[in-house]
Order: sequence, then C-alpha cells, then structure tokens
Amino acid sequence: MTRPGRGWLPALRIARRQVRRSLGRSLLIAVLVGLPVAGATIADVLYRSSDSPDRTAYERMGDADAILEVTPYDDLPVPDDGLLPMVELMYRGMPERAAVRDPASVDLAPLLPPGTVLEPERRNHGLRLRDGDTVLRSALLDIGSQGGPLTDHAYRLDGGRWPEARDEVVVTPRVAELLGLADDGELRPGATVTLDDGPELRVSGLVIDPFSLDGEMVSAAPDSVAAEFAAATTDGGWGEFSVTGGAGYLADFPDGTDITGLGLSLAAEGVGLLPRDAVANPEQFYEDGGPTAYQLQQAALVALVVGLGLLEVVLLAGAAFAVGARRQVREVGLLVAGGASAAQVRRTVLAQGLVLGVLGAVLGLAAGAALVPAAAPVWEWYLGQLIDDWTFGWVELAVAAAVGVLSGLAAAVVPAIGAARMRPVDALAERFRTTRLAARLPVVGLVLFVVGAGGALIAGRILAGNLEDYGRQLERLAGTGVYVTQPATAPYIAVQLAGALVATAGVVVLLPGLISALARGAHRLDLTARLAVRDAARHRHRTAPAVAAIAIVVAGSTAVAFGAGGSARADELRYTPSLPDNVIRIDVDPYQQSADEVAAQLADAEQAVAGTLPGAAVHRLTDATVPFESESTITFNVAWLQGSPECTGCEGWTSGSVSVAVADPAVMAIATGREPDPADLDAVADGAMVVYDRTYVGAGGSVVIETYPADGDPVPVRFPGHLSERDIAYSMVPGAFAAVDTLTAAGFQLMSSASLVTFGAATPEQIDAALQAAEAAGAWVTIEEDIEPEADPAVLALTAGAAFVTLVGVAIAVSLAAAEGRADLATLAAVGAPPRRRRGLAGAQALVVAGLGVLIGSGLGVYFAYLVWPALGAPEFIWAWDSLVVTGVAVPVLAVLVAVLLTPSRLPMIRRVE
Repeated sequence: MTRPGRGWLPALRIARRQVRRSLGRSLLIAVLVGLPVAGATIADVLYRSSDSPDRTAYERMGDADAILEVTPYDDLPVPDDGLLPMVELMYRGMPERAAVRDPASVDLAPLLPPGTVLEPERRNHGLRLRDGDTVLRSALLDIGSQGGPLTDHAYRLDGGRWPEARDEVVVTPRVAELLGLADDGELRPGATVTLDDGPELRVSGLVIDPFSLDGEMVSAAPDSVAAEFAAATTDGGWGEFSVTGGAGYLADFPDGTDITGLGLSLAAEGVGLLPRDAVANPEQFYEDGGPTAYQLQQAALVALVVGLGLLEVVLLAGAAFAVGARRQVREVGLLVAGGASAAQVRRTVLAQGLVLGVLGAVLGLAAGAALVPAAAPVWEWYLGQLIDDWTFGWVELAVAAAVGVLSGLAAAVVPAIGAARMRPVDALAERFRTTRLAARLPVVGLVLFVVGAGGALIAGRILAGNLEDYGRQLERLAGTGVYVTQPATAPYIAVQLAGALVATAGVVVLLPGLISALARGAHRLDLTARLAVRDAARHRHRTAPAVAAIAIVVAGSTAVAFGAGGSARADELRYTPSLPDNVIRIDVDPYQQSADEVAAQLADAEQAVAGTLPGAAVHRLTDATVPFESESTITFNVAWLQGSPECTGCEGWTSGSVSVAVADPAVMAIATGREPDPADLDAVADGAMVVYDRTYVGAGGSVVIETYPADGDPVPVRFPGHLSERDIAYSMVPGAFAAVDTLTAAGFQLMSSASLVTFGAATPEQIDAALQAAEAAGAWVTIEEDIEPEADPAVLALTAGAAFVTLVGVAIAVSLAAAEGRADLATLAAVGAPPRRRRGLAGAQALVVAGLGVLIGSGLGVYFAYLVWPALGAPEFIWAWDSLVVTGVAVPVLAVLVAVLLTPSRLPMIRRVE
C-alpha cells in the first residue's frame, strides 16, 4: 500500500537540485514571490503595533484595568442582556432621568476592593500661550498627575525633570520649538512660558505624548498655579472618561478581582465601569450589526488590489518559471522514457514551484519582519506616534506565507500541465508542439475581450443617462453654491469593473496569439527588430506573461489617473468659495468672554488688519443667535435657516452659508457682489427676511429658524421671506438678513464677534502681514485662496508601480531571452555580427515587451476610464496627458535604455550543441 505523499519525496529532491543548479533564476522567482509577502508582513505589523484594539485600549487607559465614572444617578439600570451597564460604550445603561446627586460627594473607596489604585481623569483646557506680543492659539493645557504608574500612556519625560514647584510645568518639544525654549532639542536653563492674560510659568522639562508626537501641549499638576488659573478662567475643561458629567477615574484592581461582579455591584451605587476588554474586544459587549455597505465596498476594493497584485506576481514569476521548465524538457523526456506517469511529471514540476514558493515566503517574512523594527524612526515619524512594542499577528503572517506558497505553485501550474502533455520523443528532442487547446486559446481570449469591453459599453450606455445629466447640471450650477445630489454610482461602477476584469482576462489569454501574429509581419523590419520580434513569438511562454503583467498594471494606473482627473474636475465644479476676493474675515471666540471683552478684542484685530492693507474698510457682522440650554449652561449658536420640504422644482440645497445676520447694506453687498436692490431694503424695513436660496422658502413665502428650549422639541420661528438673487454663494458670509427689530422681537439675541474687511490691490507680503497682525491680537482670520491642483498620491503611487513592474518585466524578459539565446548570439558573433548587435537586440527585445505591454495597457485603461467618467461627475472626459506621456513614452524609453546599458557587447564563444 502506497503511503500518502510518498510520491512527493523524489519530486522534492529533484526540485531542490534544480533550484541549486539554476540559482540565479530560482532566486529571481523567490524574490518575486516574497515581495507581496514582505509587504503584507510590514502592513500587518504596523497595524497591530499602531492601530490594533489592544493599542487603542492602552491609549485610552494605559495599564489600568478599567475606567470608572461616578454618575449623577444613584443607580444604573442593568441591560436586558445581563452585561455590564457601561455608560460609555454605546451608552449601555444610560438612565433617562434627571440627576439626583453631586458625583464629587461620593466616596468610592468603600465600594472597591482593598488595594485598588485610582487615578483621576485628566482635564484639558484650550488656553493660549503668549510669546512677547504674539499669541499662539493652538496650545492645550493638560491638568493631571505626572510620572505616576497609570500615566505613562499620557506623557513621558523626554528631558529635564517633572515639576516640583507649583509654578512649574512641562511642555512638548513642539511648544518648546515655537517659543524658542530649546537648543538642539535640549531645554534652555530658565525657560518660561506665559499663558495669555495669565501667569508666567517655569518649564522644568520636555515631555512627549506617545500618541501625538507633534502635539502642542503644556502639562501641569492638579495643585499647580496653571491649574488654579485654568479653573478660574474656564468652565473646568473637558475629560475623556465622564460621559454623564460625573467624575472619571482610571482603576487598577488587585489580582483576582471579579470585574463583572464588581461592575454589577457598582451599578447599584450609580457607578459605571468600563473594563479594559470592552475597548480591546468590544464585540464581546455589544451586538455587531454586521458589515456596512461601505465596509463591504472597502473589502471588495482590497480584495481586488490584492488579487491583481498576486496576478502580477504569478505572471512575472511564471515567465521565469516557464523558461526553467523548458530547459528541463530533456529531463522530462528521460522521466517519461523511464516509466514516469503524467501525474508524476506534473508533480515534479509543481514541486519546484512549491520549493520556490516556500523559499519566497520565508524570505518575505524575514525581510518584512526585519525591516519594520529596523526602520522604527521612519514609521514613528510617518504615524506620528511612539511605538513601544512591535506586535506580530502570527495568524495573518501565516496566511500571507500560505498565499506566497500558493502563488509559487500557481506560477508552476501551466508549465507543469504542458510538461505532462509532452510526448517522450518530443521531450528528448526538445521540440514543442502546438496543442489544440493552445490553438483555440486566442479565439477564447478574443471572445472574452469582446464580451467584457462590449458588454461594459452597452451597459454603460443604458445606465449612464442620469449620470450624464448630473454632470451637465453640475457644470451649469458651478460657483452658485447650490449642491446637487449625485445619483447612485455603485451599480454603474460595478458593471464597468466586471467588464474590465473580463476584458483583461481576454487580453491575457489572447496575448500569445497576438504576439505570434505580429511576428508574421516581422520580415519587413530590420535585422535587429526582426530577431527581437521572432524571439518574442518563439518564446511566447515567457514573453506573454511579462507583457500581460505590464499591461495590467499600466491599465490600472492609466484608468486611475484619468479617473482622478475627472474627480478633480467635478470637485472644482462643486467647490463653494468661503469669501469673495479681497475680503478677510476676522473671528473672535466669544466663549467665556463678556460682550465688552469680545468687542475690545475684535476692535484690536480690526485695527491691526486695516492698518496693513490699502483701501481697507471694516464691516462688522451682527449675527442672530439661538440660545441652547443644557442642564448647567446656556450657549448661543448662530441662527441658521431650515430647508423647506415644500419647495418644488428646486435643484438642490445650497452649500453656501445660510446663517442669519442683521441687514447691513455693506455686508449684503459683499454677500451678493452688488449693491442691494431697493426692494430688498424695503422688505427688510417691512419686517421680512431677505434670502437668496428658494430651497429655504416655504409655503406662503415664509422662512423658518428653529430654537431649542431646555425641555421639549425644537420650536420653529417663522418670518415672512423675501427671495432675492445673488450670483454666487459663500460659505463664510451670511445668507439671510433681517432688521434688528425683527430679530429681537422674535427673541433672538444679537452678537457681534466677527467682521469682514474689504481691501484694494495688496501684495502677498501685505496680506501675510495683515493675517499675522490679526492672529497676534488673538483672533482667527480667513481669506479665500486660489485652488492649486495637487498631485494625487494614489496616481503617483500607481504610476511608480507601473514603471516598476514595466522595468521588472522587461528585465526578466530580456535576461531570460539572453540566457536562452546565448548560443544564437555566439553563432551571430562567429559569422561576423558586430559587438553592438547584442546591445541592439536587447534594446529591441525591451522595446517589444515594454512597448506592447504599455500600448495594450494604456488603450485598455483609457477605454474603461472613458466608460467610467459619467460616474465621476465631470461633464466631459478629462485627458490625463501627463500620465500617458510618462507611462506610454518615458517608461518604455527608460526600459530600453536600461536594457542597452546593462547588456555587455561581447560574449565568449560556446558550443552550439551541448
């Protein structure tokens, strides 16, 4: 009885010997197989080390076991599923009743196991730092314990020492750089930092936030001068733990604590508990609704990219493998003559693919695993995070290695089938007959190409009607600020993608026959070109896969480049400018400031801007605000119009501002680009509200603003509307105006915290000076800037990938051709061919492979990009000439030059028959 797998042992021994005998070609195949394995290894290690659930749990709670929150409720209801009533995760167990206690009055110690360590949550405050007369807006003041056992995830000391005195703080390197507190990364002695309108503090050290290496933060202890100033000037800041407004803590429990039982007992006391597992493994604590449509689309896109990448590997490695298999046909003949069956011959060739696949997978895993920690500073700079431990997902890495092994096997499948079908006499004589299947394949490929390309065209014409209407409508409404909802594009793109895949499969199958057809007309070419074309046809087992790999990647990069151009054009049409030309908007934060303080700060900023710009005129905005009452505070938000569902014939809703402001003729002129009509001013005087978008005008010509009382549903406030016209909508200029009396009578509070400054012709230096002057006064400034086209990273990456695959494919094809044609080249040299003939032949072979692959790929990419463009929103087809020039001309020329320069002119004479 034959043991399973016994027949593989001699096949594997033969494969090992063949690998050692043809070491160069074997290493080439192993490297091609190992490249995607190395890429998958790097991606998996980076994900698990920087964005895994365990990493998220460490970012949230460091080394603590749980987050506790003392809520304003005396108990928390237990969910029906019996799991913990966590108030933070998906609001499980959130009570629907009013607060009954002050969380600060609850003593937690008796409710927790002895030995529990608690760390109060950190509080953040948005305070400004002052550097002389310059005010920095972006600094964050952090109040919390420093250097403790549960704070290592928040800040780590990078230089100096932790604060010891009440007037000391530590800062991040970015703040030290902005304020000039460090020299060559070392903190200067006596460094200080001053809070805006606050105390001057001594800086004792530099700290880094492991999860935000470029953060601009100042950290102080809870009993420090900075903490007292923040408590006196702000509303207490914000934390990251408390959801109900209670007191949050990090908790480190003694070993052996029953987290579930403790959580249920704490719930009875109104204390919520969020265990570490709820962050690291949230699926254990709430029902997952399944993948969303977006997640499915992303998964399909990833699967497509991975599939095409593996196809590239199989094609390129298969070309090299096919050459090796053909050089072994005499050995195959000896095996068959010795009694080997077709299955044993297939197994012998497949064993080589298995060995090379294993070798490639091992090389890929080793290279990827070594490259990640070796380039740690690069990854940390790229991610903006500090990575402490490199985590390897062994299951994912095993899958990547298995895929690498399978790709090696896949590269050997076609040569194995061909070797098993050879007759012994043909194998011993090294002859290759054309089978019936090979003769029929070009027809099959042609049918697939016609079905894929033609079917996509027909389906596209049927489905593209409303998409083309959308593009024309988008072009007509460009610059008006009216947003038009785009029709669903997923079915259309799915049909085009399916057609592209079928057509690409047809091209791959059709290529050997196409190359043979081209060779029939080679007699009209000169000697070098004729030899190159005929060599490509004679050895199409290696030429066709290389050309197919180049064509596939070039088609993808071309289609994406054309699609990016169409998307950019659609985005340009959709864009709504924020402000008119020669207008600057100044904003002052009214939060935690009195009206007098806001007015004074705004006046300073206005004066600073107006003093640096020629012909400057200041127009202060007075916004209508809506009070929003919460349990403890009242905030005032700018009033916005509510869209009317009664509007008929409306083309879409505006993406411009529809905020409500007091009617000032100068501001109305800025909003419309013209002086207000007398009818508009009369309507304002009569108590109406002037609007410029009919989608906000309801039945009877009324417009609506919603107010928000402390209890109950929003209350609509109606005004008579007056519809006017404007050429363009701006996102930072009010879109509705009414008189002061009209707004105040309806209960709106008027607030002035912004201004519009118009100016004449100004130099860039004057504009920059104005912006800096406003920022120095503590204000925010906005100015419209011209849209400058930026290179799409995806297009650049795919173009680089297309160039790389083209060069690799050409290198493989030319080097294999040189290895197979060595005897022919030696014969040519013997009969008098000049030494440059070999260089010319290598260049011609490179031109055939690269030119044919790029030509087919560019044509296929442009064709399907043309079919897809209606789904992009562009009203016309956008030609990406730069991409065509790079991939269609520059890359093939580069491939030819590389082949010519790296090919030696002279070869030693060898025997014609070995």
